[in-house]
Amino acid sequence: MDNSEMITIKEVYLESDPNRGNMVILKQEGEKDRYFLMFVGDAEFSAIAKENGLVEPKRPLTHDLYLSIIAKLPVEFVRIEIYEMREETYYASVYFRVDGTEQSVDSRPSDAVALALNRKIPILVNQSLLRRKLSKDEIKEYEGLLKSVKF
Repeated sequence: MDNSEMITIKEVYLESDPNRGNMVILKQEGEKDRYFLMFVGDAEFSAIAKENGLVEPKRPLTHDLYLSIIAKLPVEFVRIEIYEMREETYYASVYFRVDGTEQSVDSRPSDAVALALNRKIPILVNQSLLRRKLSKDEIKEYEGLLKSVKF
């Protein structure tokens, strides 16, 4: 992956909507109009909420168990990258060092984000995956288009 295509995420937001589901929104610092959005399940939402300091579960979550074990090993986490979407699925990698050698493993983006927040490592997202907030005029244009289409 060409690093010039990647942006560093500084803001992580969570939103739960009964009609749309659990959403994780990632943004560059200060960016108002572009963002990365992914829908996640309840367990993933809880893990990210915990790491974002929003909830404190009474017992360790699943990823806490794995991180507790890994903390006893000579592994240094470096960064995560959310790099592409294929067939409506986002793909991410977790980069880490063992004995000075950088390696990576495939990961679900939600798990990678929870890990990154826990270990305070950079979250990188491919610019091509960012969405742009629509202007009021664009929303009106799309609403007009939908009204003119017969289903």
